This record gives sequence, C-alpha cells and structure tokens, in this order.
Amino acid sequence: MDKNITVMVVEDILSARETVLNLLRALGFTHFLEAENGEAALEKIKDGVPGLIISDWNMPKMNGLSLLRAVRSRPETPYIPFIFLTSKSEVEDVALASDGGASAYLVKPLTIKALSEALNTVFDGGFEQDFELLKAEIQNLCAAKEQAKALDLLRRFELLYPSQMQRIRLAHVRVLTEFSDFSKAEEMLCEILAANPLFARGWETMAKVQCWQGKPDQALAAVDKAVSISPNNTEYYILRGSINLHKEDLYAARNNFMTALNIDRKNDQIKQDIWNAYVDLDMVDEVQRDFGSYIFSSLTCDTLNNMAVAYRRKGELARAIEIYRAALAKEPDNPKILFNAAVAYVNRKQYGKAKSLLAHALGNDPDFEKAKALLKQISAHEHKHDEAEKSGDEK
Repeated sequence: MDKNITVMVVEDILSARETVLNLLRALGFTHFLEAENGEAALEKIKDGVPGLIISDWNMPKMNGLSLLRAVRSRPETPYIPFIFLTSKSEVEDVALASDGGASAYLVKPLTIKALSEALNTVFDGGFEQDFELLKAEIQNLCAAKEQAKALDLLRRFELLYPSQMQRIRLAHVRVLTEFSDFSKAEEMLCEILAANPLFARGWETMAKVQCWQGKPDQALAAVDKAVSISPNNTEYYILRGSINLHKEDLYAARNNFMTALNIDRKNDQIKQDIWNAYVDLDMVDEVQRDFGSYIFSSLTCDTLNNMAVAYRRKGELARAIEIYRAALAKEPDNPKILFNAAVAYVNRKQYGKAKSLLAHALGNDPDFEKAKALLKQISAHEHKHDEAEKSGDEK
C-alpha cells in the first residue's frame, strides 16, 4: 500500500472530518484533500485526481452516493478506490454502495482497526480497476457490433472473480440489451435473481428489460421488488414513476416522484431525472403543473433546453423562448442553447433576434457549422425579401 498517495476526505461535519484525517495520519498517510460535500469534491478533483476517496454518506448539495456515481462515470476517475462512511448499517445502504461500485463500506464510529482493514482490502484487491477497464473494452466491442467477443470476455472475467458474479452477469445482461436480445436478457436475469432474490439492482434491470418488451405490469412488479429490498433508493422510485407515466397513471407517477424527492430533498439530480421523465414523453404541461414551482429553479441548462425543444416541436414558440431565456440566464454563452433559441426566433420570423443569438454562439464557438448554416439561410432570406421589395417599388 502506497502511503504517499493523496487521500480525499469528504465529510460535511468538520469534527468528523478531522477524526478521519487523524486516523489516516496515525496509519502513516500525509497528503490530503478535504471537501464538505460531493459537489465541492468534484470541483477539487478537476485540479488533481486523488489516490483514494473516503466519503460520508449523507451530505448537503451532493451526497456520497451521487459523488460515487459521478466519480465512476468520469473517464479520468473510473476506478479510484472509494470507501463509504455512514452512521447507519441498513442492508439497503450496503446494497446501494455495492451496486454503485464502492470499494468498501465502514460504519461510524470509525476505529483505526476497521479503517486499516478496509484499506488493506481495497489496495490488495484489483477488482474495481479491472472491472472498469473491462467495461470500457466491452463498450468498444459493442460499438463494433462484436457481441460474441464481449460476452466471451465477461465469461472469462467471471472465472477470475467468482465472488463478484452478480455484477459481472449484470454486465452480461447489459450487453444482451445493447443488441436488443431482451428475451435472453430476461432469462439470465431470472437465473441471477433465483440465486439471489435480494439483488435489488437485478430487479431494477429486470423492470427495464420488461419495459423495453412492452410489459409494463410485469415491470412494475419487478421494480416493486427492488423498492422492497432497498426502500431508500431514489432511482427505483423514479423508475416506477416513469413506468406509471407510460401507463398514463399520472397520480401514481407523481406519488413515486414525490417519494424520491422526500428521500433526498437536496439532490438536484433527482429533480432533473423527474423532469426529463415527463419531457421524454412530451408531457411538458403535466410536469409544469405537478412540479414546476418546486423543481424549475433547480433545472440545469441541458434539462431546460430539452424542455424548450419539446415546446418548440409542439409549436408553442412563446413558451419555448421563455424557457430558453431561463437557460441563458444560467449559461449566457452556451452555444447549443443560443442556437436552439435562434431556431425558435426564426420560426417566429424574428430574424434580427435570431441573428444576434447566432453571432453570440459563433463568438463562443467559431466552428459551429449549424449556426453558420442558419445565419447564411437567414441572410439569403433577407436578401430575397429586399429584392422583392425593390421589385415592388419599381412597379
């Protein structure tokens, strides 16, 4: 174990953070980064990737689970060892940590013995790094339509890490769904869940596979299983709410989304996911009615952009422009939003405003070809209009 690595400790309570740091110092570590929540941690990671992250579970702005998912999703940080600290020991939290790719899980109050054992386990085992590298290779094989090779790699990897069979076979299922082989995916999931009926992530995946096969009632039953095993997992309530939306059961959908919000009120990602679940089904009016006053101010520019595009496609250009303005108030130099807002103005024949937005977009991204093309189109239209007016005057 290299004790010269930088250890990032993420904990919102200063005294608790100091306790962890002192234990690490006692174990011989000397280089540290500190953050009071997941959001602050991600900002610090931009300046330098730590060799280990030790994070609290419950924190404001961004909790430990959201931080873990963000870390695992970034190309530069997919296999940083990640240890959770929590004051709880419920089974559902252990399941969430494991499903998310946590390297270890420790319950407060933390002892030097427990921390030392966890560190030895984390640095002696290479599964997480190997699994992340494997998943990257699997992704490349899927992109190249090499399904057989991808599945063979997973089978051989399972022989190396039989204790991680569930996660590896779940990756196997995801390859099958990538190639729309839903019946085989469901068959494998049945085998996985027969061996371990408490595998919540397996039930969640089953629900998704059944949705893709047009089996919403069975999908609801599967996600109900996931919720019963891990009742604090907001993803499961959002999935259940999304299935209800597909069934046009708006009352049940809203109840599930509200449950997710009540579990983790400070997590803005939940708000984005709820909003997008409606927008993906063109239910922009419904989401405004049910969640507008509570969620709208927290939406990211991407989510606002998606919503404005939905209104624009429905022909409600005034509402689309209103939402583009809200997005631009957050990110005034975002070329994509500037371009989309310009398209809305062109549809309203407000060419002057469209040209101004396109010029702004090109000022920030001179190689934005779509913006160049639209600006050229507007100029050609205006020139044609001017020629027509001159012709009219001569008559």
